[in-house]
Amino acid sequence: MKTEELTALGLTEDQASKVFEMHGKELTKLQNSVTTLTTERDGFKTQLDTANTKLVGYDPEWKTKADTAQQDAQKQLDALKFNYALNDALKSAKVRDVVAVKAHLKTDALKLDGENILGLKEQLDTIKAESGFLFDTEEKPPIISSRTPGVQTVTTGNNDKANAAIREALGTTI
Repeated sequence: MKTEELTALGLTEDQASKVFEMHGKELTKLQNSVTTLTTERDGFKTQLDTANTKLVGYDPEWKTKADTAQQDAQKQLDALKFNYALNDALKSAKVRDVVAVKAHLKTDALKLDGENILGLKEQLDTIKAESGFLFDTEEKPPIISSRTPGVQTVTTGNNDKANAAIREALGTTI
């Protein structure tokens, strides 16, 4: 930005010089921060290089061990992501028992693609056709509003007269 541009906006030359002064102070602070961070970064790089050199002297296989540990951690993280995505997908498919449905799945054929699991829908359709009871349905169970017929026994005891009076009052002969 130039003084002419600021004066074209309606500022006086004195005001424009103050704007440049304020901007210069802010710019100096930012440059000092960048310089400090660059120096710290370079120091950390030097420390890392020194530590790596020392590690090579102590344990020549440290690099392969570190890479192996990182790969194992990544595999565990991927497995957790897959399990969480699978559980969410099964819940959204209205599965009654997640563990039972997982036992029917061929997890080797499933692949996690972002948030979606490829191949899951086809396997769930097959399981639903074979074992539909593992899934919630929209059908409501029938409501039974009357007594079911069957053999009913009347127990006799010391209170036969009281039981007979209650039955008579209720209008039943059971």
